[in-house]
Amino acid sequence: MKFGFMILPRSLEETRIAAASGERYGFDWISVADSPTVYQESFLHQLEVARTAPSVITGPMVSHVVVRHPVIVANLFATMTEFTDGKFIGTVATGNSAARGLGMKPATIAELGEAVHAIHGYWRGEGGPYKGSQIPRTGIERPTCPILVSADGPKAAALAGEVGDGILYGGTMDPEVRRRRLAAARVGEGRENWIAPTVSLGEDHDAVREDLGAMVVAMANRGLRADLSERNVPDEIQADVLEMRKAYDYGFHADNSRPKNTGVISERLSNYLIDTLCVWGGEARMKAAIDGIAEDGWTGIMFILGQAEQASVVDALGERLTKLGYLTPAAA
Repeated sequence: MKFGFMILPRSLEETRIAAASGERYGFDWISVADSPTVYQESFLHQLEVARTAPSVITGPMVSHVVVRHPVIVANLFATMTEFTDGKFIGTVATGNSAARGLGMKPATIAELGEAVHAIHGYWRGEGGPYKGSQIPRTGIERPTCPILVSADGPKAAALAGEVGDGILYGGTMDPEVRRRRLAAARVGEGRENWIAPTVSLGEDHDAVREDLGAMVVAMANRGLRADLSERNVPDEIQADVLEMRKAYDYGFHADNSRPKNTGVISERLSNYLIDTLCVWGGEARMKAAIDGIAEDGWTGIMFILGQAEQASVVDALGERLTKLGYLTPAAA
């Protein structure tokens, strides 16, 4: 089992400190959120991760093909792959906060699939179409990297199996649902299959709420979309989710340093999100959650940080995972 964590790019200094700690504790992958309406530029922060922690894989979580055309995404992936000497993983999604934050619609599953083909065509120098545009044939072969398709629902998971090198699953931790996503993504030799829960070391719901703040609300917008019944969400929780979305402000998306959205969620929904989209609690509870994920067949866990102070959380999480025997810190 591999381990990573996702940084919210609010400050280059914070990113450098978190990246240095991540490398010291032995994390495999440090990703950076890509939500330009709220945070600083993801790929510049990924460069800082690569410079600060050169032994660690980096990449976005996740890039999108609505605000950025696939040729831009493809070029960024190729450039970052060269810069990191291959220690880079590309991820793509239909675009939630990046698109919705601008009042735009996310890409369709078909458009996302077309985008992945266009990215590969650009890398080969052959070009390719995307939504009426045409990437030209250049004859230039560029560096390539694995592309994981970010998925919450069944169709995106199936697309990950068709066009991706694996899946980055960010939906409910319900064991039945997450196993269906793994099956749809065609788990097999050489594929990366990562699951991405939010993380907190809080030991009860109130402590986790205090720790994560606005990220608790954001979990519903990230991991509970479309057919909620297919995701095993109870009827009363579905009603709470729909009510919350009416008041959600993407100008404050997932930002615990500006917790406006915390007022648009019921306590019942908050508790449900903590239990189903988060790995949290003391050592025994966290170990049980991680071991269950490993037994499913996931190759890695990408912990999403939502705390206002991220660097200290990396240290605390690194200490916890080391104590539980999952990480081996570098020698001093």
